[in-house]
Amino acid sequence: MSRSRRRPANQPKKLDADRAASRKFWGEGLLDDPALVHRSEDPAAMVVSLGEPPLRGKERAAQATFVLVYRRAAQLALLAATAAGLDDDSQPN
Repeated sequence: MSRSRRRPANQPKKLDADRAASRKFWGEGLLDDPALVHRSEDPAAMVVSLGEPPLRGKERAAQATFVLVYRRAAQLALLAATAAGLDDDSQPN
């Protein structure tokens, strides 16, 4: 014999409890508007400040690759911010 397809009677109570738990975890308030972003002078500065990568014989190539990757990531992040209307146009390029 197949089981009934009807929902259990306590389903609305469970939904209410789940919603209450969600509000308790995430909070009720809305987030503030995010701050405007601007292009970084040197997006790879932190990585370069750590020194040469520990890749025997390929330190310079690895460091140059890291710099290129971080610059490209910064460009894409600024592009996403511009698309979302969060770029700071007052900053000179």
